Amino acid sequence: MNGLAVGAGLMFSAGELLPDEWRAQFGAGPVRTFNPGLLRLIEGWLMAYRVVLPDGLRRIAACRLDEALRVVPGTPFALSAGFRFRSGNAYPDVVHHWFADPRLYRFGERVFVYWNSGWHEPQNHQFLHELAPDTFRPIGTARELRLASGERRKLEKNWTLFGSDPDDVRVLYSLTPHRILRGSLAGGGDVVCTDVSSVDLPLPHYPPNHGGLRGGAPPCRLADRYWVFGHSVHDSPTGYRYAAAAYSFSADEQHAPLDLPARPLPMWNPCGAERLQPALNPAVGEVVYPCGAAWHDDRWIVSYGINDEHCALAALPATAVAAACRRLAG
Repeated sequence: MNGLAVGAGLMFSAGELLPDEWRAQFGAGPVRTFNPGLLRLIEGWLMAYRVVLPDGLRRIAACRLDEALRVVPGTPFALSAGFRFRSGNAYPDVVHHWFADPRLYRFGERVFVYWNSGWHEPQNHQFLHELAPDTFRPIGTARELRLASGERRKLEKNWTLFGSDPDDVRVLYSLTPHRILRGSLAGGGDVVCTDVSSVDLPLPHYPPNHGGLRGGAPPCRLADRYWVFGHSVHDSPTGYRYAAAAYSFSADEQHAPLDLPARPLPMWNPCGAERLQPALNPAVGEVVYPCGAAWHDDRWIVSYGINDEHCALAALPATAVAAACRRLAG
């Protein structure tokens, strides 16, 4: 078996993840790398992650991981430096230099990265950018994810795509409620999505939290269901605590919830709430924030951020995920 042993975890240093072009540009200073998306390749893995340098701007880098889930030397590159927007766009300036929380997707031979533009006035935006299937550098221009109805929250983030047909892709809009959209990746314009279904995701066994269960890793299919590794926010003595939780929904057209979260997942975190740098958000304490997942070698490989300053991976046995859930009655 390659990579992490079941129940183990590993954490990457900012130094091994920082692309050379940004290292030379910014020199010494605080560097944070966190919230990694993950994609299984034919050989090894692709990981994309947030980078915050001394100037405070949010960037996205990417690198290759080998079969042991270690960084392949020389592969980190400045992914967001290659993002391009359609000419004549009316986005506020922040959209062009603030890139947060990447997720990675594959639909056949096509590979995409997702991000959002943070929290700003008058509203934020979410984008997909296609990547070259051999180099994983951006090709074409960014495409905004939008609701066909035009109705939206001021802050939209954590939409995640799933399915296998790029012409009829599904989107997990929110976890509570469990709301599914559909759209198409055909063409090169915005990805406009329409509603498929929206049902309650009951949380009778899960600890009280702020805002219910929230987004995280893209849904990952295993047998007859999709598993979602999301997060919730709780009060703690050190500030808001972000914890990982899982649930599942059916892989048929109904996408009905099947397994409900009963308690947070036992995610490996050697840091607790301790940080190397001042917190980017002083109101936040311990953070475990999933952004990627894959079923590989009979265990879940989950990629996640720790405390807004570390990228980490954990190998979870299926039994641990199942033990943190309860089957929906009926």
